[in-house]
Amino acid sequence: MRTRLVIALSAALAACGGGDLDYGGAFSPDAGASSTDAGTLGCLSSNECPSGYSCNDFGRCVMPPPAPGDAGTPPPPEVEYEFGAPISSDRYIYVAMTAQDELARIDGHSLAVTSTGVGKSPRVVSAIPHSDGAVVLDSINGTATVVRPNGATDTIKVLGTLRNLNRLDVDPSGRYAVIWFDLTKQLQEGGIGGVGSFQDVTVVALQPGVERAVDLTVGFRPREVQFDAAGTRAYVITQDGVSVIDLGYATTHGPSIVPPIPVADPAFSPESVEVNIVASGTYAAVRVVGDPTLRIVDVGGSELGRVWPIALGSPATDIDLAPDGSRIYAVQREAKRLAVVDVPGDAFAPSEVESIDLTGAAVGSFVMSKDGKRALMFTNASIDERITMIRLDQPGLPFVTWPLKKSVRAVGISPSGTTAIILNSKSAGDPASAATVDAYIDRSYAYTLLDLATGFGKLQVTPVDPGPFTYAPDGSKAYVALDGGDSVTATRSLQVVTTQTGVVVTKALGSPPSEVGILPGAGEAFTAQRHPLGRVTFVDLQTDAVRTITGFDLNSNIVN
Repeated sequence: MRTRLVIALSAALAACGGGDLDYGGAFSPDAGASSTDAGTLGCLSSNECPSGYSCNDFGRCVMPPPAPGDAGTPPPPEVEYEFGAPISSDRYIYVAMTAQDELARIDGHSLAVTSTGVGKSPRVVSAIPHSDGAVVLDSINGTATVVRPNGATDTIKVLGTLRNLNRLDVDPSGRYAVIWFDLTKQLQEGGIGGVGSFQDVTVVALQPGVERAVDLTVGFRPREVQFDAAGTRAYVITQDGVSVIDLGYATTHGPSIVPPIPVADPAFSPESVEVNIVASGTYAAVRVVGDPTLRIVDVGGSELGRVWPIALGSPATDIDLAPDGSRIYAVQREAKRLAVVDVPGDAFAPSEVESIDLTGAAVGSFVMSKDGKRALMFTNASIDERITMIRLDQPGLPFVTWPLKKSVRAVGISPSGTTAIILNSKSAGDPASAATVDAYIDRSYAYTLLDLATGFGKLQVTPVDPGPFTYAPDGSKAYVALDGGDSVTATRSLQVVTTQTGVVVTKALGSPPSEVGILPGAGEAFTAQRHPLGRVTFVDLQTDAVRTITGFDLNSNIVN
């Protein structure tokens, strides 16, 4: 099962910080748990759970279902953390002011705040790529409001949607959006809002002057939306396959049914299936937990639904796609190999798949640089104080493995591809009671700045769990939030890391940080904070000068 925690970094999405979580602490079983449910919400990776259990999509330790025909217990899965910069505009931050039925827009240059009336109880917001506009959903009446800056005021366009939708995905071109209901998100947020449709989505055209919303029926229980690189098709990943939406056609015609294309054997549980759409949108790469087969499925070509199976040495624990869609990388932890699949050629000739021997490497998870030229491999399914860099742009894909001072929880590579931030795992226990230096380090919270040219790692021990983080656009600095919780004596700070020197400067904050992001057009990093009146701190990308705005009602989280 692939569990996802979205953390702010420099390539796609961000999530809210949540307080002081002890990832290595003792496990507290839930008195009402079933035999396959080991405890309360709160786990982030499988090594926080009892032996034989894994951390599921709802942040709960559960016994993973066996693969068909296998009565044994599978090994712990890798936990994939999705990284990316908040989807903010170049210049503005948008804040949903739920109680006021308004959307606040904060100017990163002047810190001026503009509020615009939108739908009832807005909570979900997304900026529109390649513009300074945004889309916001209300929580009551089923509307989406498109907001665009226009001097001292904003222009708006209100469109009707299905009710109780809580997820909003905008395509990379900024022309379309898909709005849908995510049960997992609703449960993680404590059941806020009503239950939406398990099989309907609203597709929105966002181009100025031709805005339009159309409702479509897709496969059962959507759980993710992906787009092709051109932003012409949306791929709604559901429990029974992939519903492919032609966005231009859908938004110029009436409601219709978009049946799913099956991508995996129905004998496998939907939760065990991972689907990735290649950049061209023609094929999907599909892995199933516990099954040593990679499936290439036609989802946009002339043979819809056709499957080309590729046998692997052991089940893939992670798959990633080259940015241009030309390759699929499948990590095989048990076999200690990496399969390199050229798309689509190797699907037709599986014997041509390149297999890289990773003996001696840290194997399990795979994180690729933005340009696709290198990747970092590690495992967070066990305690392993190593990380491996593999060069994807060189013949034979040479790799080197470097030792670390602490094991790995998650990794993010800088936009420049020259450094990486490693969020380290924490062992159980209080570091103050450690008898050795190694034990002290193991029990401490920390992150590591890794230089990808030399393998040199700068370990930064922190008083609390390092939370959301992001990189400056040029990779010269990283920004790491330290959220010690809501106590007035708790740690509340933002650490600015200069990647060339490893120097860390800590900026004290007046409130607990919940988000970190970048406004490239304003030349500012920002951190949103939990404060009853609303608070955002801005840090100049060049000078590190700090400015803070407080006093507007930010009763919902910063949504980018």
